[in-house]
Amino acid sequence: MRKLKKSLKIIALFLSGLILMQGCSTYKTPVTLQQAEQQEKAVKIITTNDDTYKYKYIVYENGQFYGVKDNPGEDVKFPINSEEVTDVLIKGKTMPDWVLYVLIGVLAVGTILAIVVLPNAMP
Repeated sequence: MRKLKKSLKIIALFLSGLILMQGCSTYKTPVTLQQAEQQEKAVKIITTNDDTYKYKYIVYENGQFYGVKDNPGEDVKFPINSEEVTDVLIKGKTMPDWVLYVLIGVLAVGTILAIVVLPNAMP
């Protein structure tokens, strides 16, 4: 029974780590507003006042840059004053979703097997 509890604790810690890693994202690649607009990726903008703004992506319309945020049902554009921008950071890659799903599936099957097989294998 101790082995079972220990293995379940290890599996729980591993799953917790996977869930935490899945939620992590980093903004690490500094670019210009023009490059951010071309890449159409999530960005973090830091202004001269040390204010931080996160946008789904950047668009350029009528000589003005806009940061687009996802509002339920529609995208909302916010004007960006390019003179106040000090840093534009592109969101880096995270672990692909399919890797997380495969690992969770493998661990779930392993846990079920451990619960069913280990008690029957012990004398």
